[in-house]
Amino acid sequence: MRFNDRITLVNQTNSYYDPIKGEYVDGEVIETTKPCNASTLGIERTNELFGEIDKKIVVARLQRPYVGKVDYAYINDGRKTKYKPQRQSDYRKGVFYLEGVSQ
Repeated sequence: MRFNDRITLVNQTNSYYDPIKGEYVDGEVIETTKPCNASTLGIERTNELFGEIDKKIVVARLQRPYVGKVDYAYINDGRKTKYKPQRQSDYRKGVFYLEGVSQ
């Protein structure tokens, strides 16, 4: 399997109060880019897993398991389409099911 695509996994932290500074500190955006194999999920399989056929689901397979928190993702650095993780495989933590979100 070729891992010729790139996925950027994004985690946004919340703002918090820093008692040392005496003010609120803005949350930061943590981006992690990994090689992956991205493909779309077929209509029949989308219906089996999610119960709907009108969703466009992308399956991203990583080389190694990813255990960090993911709020959203970009594929191939395409900042036009944001993907929201719908599900992560239980037995293989390196498989993400992503749904495209309009911005």
